Amino acid sequence: MAVSQMVRAALMVSDLDKSRAFYTQVLGLTEVYMQGEAKGGNMHALIGMPASITTRVCILKVPGKPAYGMVGLFEVKNPSPPPIRRDNASSNIGELCLVFYCDNLDPVHAYAQKSGLGIVSPPVPLRVRGHIKQREMTLRGPDGEKINLIEWDIAKADAGDRPELWPGVPE
Repeated sequence: MAVSQMVRAALMVSDLDKSRAFYTQVLGLTEVYMQGEAKGGNMHALIGMPASITTRVCILKVPGKPAYGMVGLFEVKNPSPPPIRRDNASSNIGELCLVFYCDNLDPVHAYAQKSGLGIVSPPVPLRVRGHIKQREMTLRGPDGEKINLIEWDIAKADAGDRPELWPGVPE
């Protein structure tokens, strides 16, 4: 069996407009791949919800990049799914962590602090076998989703120079 690159992460969100503002204004996913309201069909079955639901959808991506690694925001109502029970200051079995490159962690960290978003780890240098590679931080999005940001020149990452490819294992 063969699979493609991950097409997108699909997040169930409590407020589509609030989540969209975070992913566009803070993380820069400003290109809308698709948006609208899903009516009829069988989306309810795909997400394990009753046929009575109303689903607002907005799939975001990095501008000018291929349609892979997107973030799909799904606001489900009538009824809404329950929130996940988790430890927001740590990691949880089965929890997904979205990972992005970011050219500067400081504005994101300041935004998270000002907005009251959960910060799992502030920006810290990642050490591998005694060598400092780059800074990373982990925060919680508007609905508690875990997001890890790797501070790195995005053009270098797109060209294949990515710190996780360097020799060494995190300590």
